[in-house]
Formats: sequence, C-alpha cells, structure tokens
Amino acid sequence: MKYAIQLSKLMKERGVAGTDLMKLTGHTAANISRLRQGKIRAVRFSTLFAICDMLDVSPGDIIIRITDEEALHLEKGVYLIKMDDLDNKQN
Repeated sequence: MKYAIQLSKLMKERGVAGTDLMKLTGHTAANISRLRQGKIRAVRFSTLFAICDMLDVSPGDIIIRITDEEALHLEKGVYLIKMDDLDNKQN
C-alpha cells in the first residue's frame, strides 16, 4: 500500500488558489507547492485542519491510502507521497 495526497485536485475543484493557502497558513509559496505535491516530511495538525476547514473536507479526503496498482495510474492533481526516508528508517 502507498499513500497519496490529492490537495491540488481538491483545490481545483473548489476554486482555491495556492495564494489562499499561503494567507491561511502563513507558509511560503514553495512550501505550499511541496505540500501539494507530497514532497514534505511532516505537516502540523493545525495546518492540516485549517486547510480541511477551508476546503470543507476531512484529512482523509486529502491524504488517501492507495494500492500499488492505483499508484501507477494517478489522476491529475493527485501525487504519491514520497516515503523513501520513512521506509529506510523502518528497515
């Protein structure tokens, strides 16, 4: 199993721009971009919950668990979360 983040997809569906998330969270454009693409190592609950409130979703709508097969065919705006660092620490 793998995990993916579909923040970009949800933002597009709801007409929310990256600048909206920057204002909401206080994060830079680069950090918001990394979050949207699953290239982050951690996210604060306060940040995640604020984004959920803005998009009217739950955390499980943003971060999803997918099969290896589904990971090969991600739709636009859905990114595989890079877990290499975590996988190496568990071995």
